Amino acid sequence: MRLPGDGSAAALGQALLLGLALGLLYDLLRPLRHRAGRAAPLLDLLFSLLAGASSFLFAMRAPGGRMGLWELAAALLGFLLWEHFLCRVKQGLRAFLAQIRAKKE
Repeated sequence: MRLPGDGSAAALGQALLLGLALGLLYDLLRPLRHRAGRAAPLLDLLFSLLAGASSFLFAMRAPGGRMGLWELAAALLGFLLWEHFLCRVKQGLRAFLAQIRAKKE
C-alpha cells in the first residue's frame, strides 16, 4: 500500500477528479433515469460499465497495474463530494438563474 507522502499526490488528485467526473456523470444521467421508466436499469448498467471501465483504465496507469487504497478512497471522496455538496451548489445556481430570467420577463 502506497502512502500519500511517497510522491503519489498527483495520483490522489487524479483519483479525486475521477470521482468528481463520475459524480457529474451520475448527476447528468439522473433526469434521464426519471424519464426512462422501465428502462432506468439500463441507464444504471450504462453508468456502472462506464464507471468500471474508467476505474480500470485509471488503475492500469498505476505502477504494477494496481490502484492503491488511497486512490480508491480519493475517487470515492470525489464522487461523494459531488453528490453531497457540488450537486447542491449546481441546483442552487440553476434556481438563482431561473429567478433572474423570470424577473427579466
